[in-house]
Parts: sequence; C-alpha cells; structure tokens
Amino acid sequence: MRLSDPGPAPSPKNELRRSIEAFLQARRIDQGAAALTLAAYTRDLLQLAETLEKNLGSDITTARIRSEDLEHHLQSLTLSCPSPASLARKTSAIRQFFKFCCLEQGLSTNPAEALPTPRLPRALPKFLSHSEVEGLIRTAQTGLPYRSSSDITRQALRARDRAMLILLYATGLRVSELVGLTLHQVERQSLYLRVRGKGDKERIVPFAPVAGQALDDWLLHHRPQLEPAHAQVFCNQRGETLTRQTFWTILKELGAQADIKTPLSPHVLRHSFATHLLEAGIHLRSLQMLLGHSDLSTTQIYAHVAPEHLAETHARCHPRARRKTG
Repeated sequence: MRLSDPGPAPSPKNELRRSIEAFLQARRIDQGAAALTLAAYTRDLLQLAETLEKNLGSDITTARIRSEDLEHHLQSLTLSCPSPASLARKTSAIRQFFKFCCLEQGLSTNPAEALPTPRLPRALPKFLSHSEVEGLIRTAQTGLPYRSSSDITRQALRARDRAMLILLYATGLRVSELVGLTLHQVERQSLYLRVRGKGDKERIVPFAPVAGQALDDWLLHHRPQLEPAHAQVFCNQRGETLTRQTFWTILKELGAQADIKTPLSPHVLRHSFATHLLEAGIHLRSLQMLLGHSDLSTTQIYAHVAPEHLAETHARCHPRARRKTG
C-alpha cells in the first residue's frame, strides 16, 4: 500500500523566532505570567522579529543582533507608537527577552543591555480634600455595621477602625507600617512612633493629641476585649494579626459610607497627609523624614500637587518676598 504524499515539509522557523517561543513558554510555565502580559510580550517581540528579518534577512539569529539594530527598531516605533508608556513596555520586553537568551540559551553578548528607557511622566498622587478627610473621620465615629453577635466586639472593632484611620492621617504611615506597628514602637506620653520602614530603617514620626486619644481608647478599653496573643497594636476580631487587605477593605467601606468619590486606599490617606502638610508650609526635607523617603526626589512630587500653596508660603516666609519698591 502506497502512503499518500504528505506534501512539502513546513519551512523551519529561524533561530530568533524559536528563541521568542522559548521565552514566552518560560514566562507562561515557569513564572505564571498573566494572559494579557503574554499577549503583550508576543506582540512586541514578533514586531521586533519582523523588523530584524526585514533588515537582516529571514535566517536571523540572536547572535547576529547588535545594539544598533535594536535602537533602530525602537526609533522607528516612535512614529507609530507615540505613547511613552507603550514604548517603555516594548523596551522592557526586548530587555527581558535578551536577558533570557543570555541566561538560558548561551547568548554571549546582550545587545539590549544599554537600551535607553523612555522617560515616563510621573503621575500626580490622588489625595482627599480637608472636608473629605473630616467626613471620613465623622463616619468612623459612627462606625461600620459589624454583624458580630457581641456588642462589646462591635464597639471594639469600631474603636480600632477609628484609631487606625486617625493615626494613619496623623502620621502618613505606609499601610504595612500601620498594621505591623507594635506596642513598644508607640511612645504615648511623648506623642511619637518609632517606625521601622523600607530597608529596615527606623524613623521618628510624631502624632497629634487627637490621634493619641483615639489610640488610648482602643488600647486601654477595647483591644483587651479581643484578647490578642501578639504585640501588634491592631488585631482582628479573633485577636489575630490584622492584614493590609482587611484594613484596605475597611477603608473602602468607610469611604463609601462617607460618600467619597475618590477611589480610596491607605496610600491616598498617606498622600493626603503629605499634601496637607505641604499646604501648611512644611519644609520638603522635614516631609521627607516623616514619610521615610530615601530620596528627596520622591518627596518632590508633592510640590507639583499644591504649587499655589508653596508660592503663598514663599511669599509669607522669605525675608525679601515683601520688599517695598520705590
């Protein structure tokens, strides 16, 4: 019996496209990349392959690709891809691909190592107005409608929520710092916290008496009712460590109850703390220390949030700002 002719064998893919397939497979299986991420990688890298095949030939290999080839490709994209964010994503995909080729496929030289990254405009942080913060705190005074069968537990949870909200706005802590705060970090009489932040760096953060009162109410009258078996200041209704996700949910529910339209998160309150202090005239260096920023440039983003208040502070404080002429 004669076998039917299977037809011509499909032409083999070039080494570059096989490497792209291996990279995508590794991202999908080894790193569990999301479907949308994989789709973006696929589009960006196949776009690169098409450009290189057009310029260097269909039998292109990764070893033949030079930095100039990648730079030319990215320059050609600036006309069809004016978005800096899209260009930055494509550049990142190319970098990750060639890093994979070096680590996993024996490529000796990484042509993408020195690729410049498009400069992205920095998004201004969202923050609440003074009246929105006041409305949020008023809502926390009433508290959320917890369904616990025990009135003591419901009162304790509401006291906890008030203390966390007021302390967060009073100090500008990161949410991880807030939920991780321990009893020995609270200097109640001196009205400050010893906060251990990023890089395990400790900083001193003062808080106002009103935050101290909310904290006292929680620590002295309500926290013991939940019988926590740990040193964290805040706990859940079972006395266990409170998670960031739980506090995030609490904050969003308080925001909805207060009819706040701004999407609410712990970081929005941190931004509100920073912005309102800057509006009141605090020095950027002092704000940097309170927020625990290692670089002043990170703090300077708030100077773009309230420039008119900075101008007012300059006019009020600079010794020659009100100099008379004539």
